Amino acid sequence: MQPKELDQILLKVAHKNHTTIQEVRNEIMIAMKEAQQNPDPNVQALWASIPKKGDAPTIEEFMEFLIHGVSAS
Repeated sequence: MQPKELDQILLKVAHKNHTTIQEVRNEIMIAMKEAQQNPDPNVQALWASIPKKGDAPTIEEFMEFLIHGVSAS
């Protein structure tokens, strides 16, 4: 998923919820960080399998994984 595509999706979510793209991004990051704290080994393995450049996936990396990677896992 290209950053522009994600921004278009986030813009639609923001408009629907009467907020900003940045607030939607912030809420996604909060949810991702919370989900990463799940102690279940299967959940931890799933998070570890997400391709990422840094220590934790970006929203873009996470969305790409959701779209293409989950079914391949």
